[in-house]
Amino acid sequence: MSAQSLLHLWDDGFAYITPAIRSGLTARPALTLLVSISGHPFMLEARDGTRAHCTAAVVAPDVPRRLDADCGGLISINLDPASSTCRMLSAWMGGRRIMPLDARVFGSLRDSFEPALHGVLCDARVRSLSQRMVDAVTGSAALSTQMDPRIERLLQMIRTHPSLLQREELSLMACLSRGRLSHLFREQMGMSVKRYLLWSKLRRSSVQLADGQPLTHIALASGFSDAAHMSRTFRDSFGLQPSFVVREVKVVTDGHAPDAWRSLAGKA
Repeated sequence: MSAQSLLHLWDDGFAYITPAIRSGLTARPALTLLVSISGHPFMLEARDGTRAHCTAAVVAPDVPRRLDADCGGLISINLDPASSTCRMLSAWMGGRRIMPLDARVFGSLRDSFEPALHGVLCDARVRSLSQRMVDAVTGSAALSTQMDPRIERLLQMIRTHPSLLQREELSLMACLSRGRLSHLFREQMGMSVKRYLLWSKLRRSSVQLADGQPLTHIALASGFSDAAHMSRTFRDSFGLQPSFVVREVKVVTDGHAPDAWRSLAGKA
């Protein structure tokens, strides 16, 4: 019997575990670690047509790629761009955009891949496995991930108080001019404020997909103009439609994700 796709959502990232996936060109602010469960290779294609057949790979934030993974199962670990883990792994990549790896780097952790695919592992164990997989990639690398405290405070406000924020208010909250805020935010986060605000909408909508609410309600509560806007953004970022996630994917959220990504309605 084929395994059901699973989406584990946390406050600082998520893991999508699926028997197979084929997507068109997608890009998202999260740094992504892709790992074949079986050890058979999958295909990654960059925007320029360059292809890599690999058993694991790290993809930097906002790097466009196509994915063809009919390889006996795939784990996709996505690290939120505001997390220290994402910043550390980005620094470790040293500017590389798509970095193929050998899945053997995960050693005995591979024994947990099949149980994760078949839903045997609880959410806490999947999260622990994901962190240990990231640690296996970076080894003992010790890289600075310190962020400007003004940007840290702003990120927290964007995540937990979305109904209070408009883009023109952000510079006042950070005590910076709009130009200085734009420069500092891109320097610290590797993306524009506008891009991160869109990402925050996606994260809020993802958390709410487990609740069975109508897609229009989820879209509006997440800050999208309508369900069609949310669906387009979801597809462009993840290669999946929200309707597919609702029908075909088991969504699991830990106790922190709803509080970390509060909806405009005041609850996730």
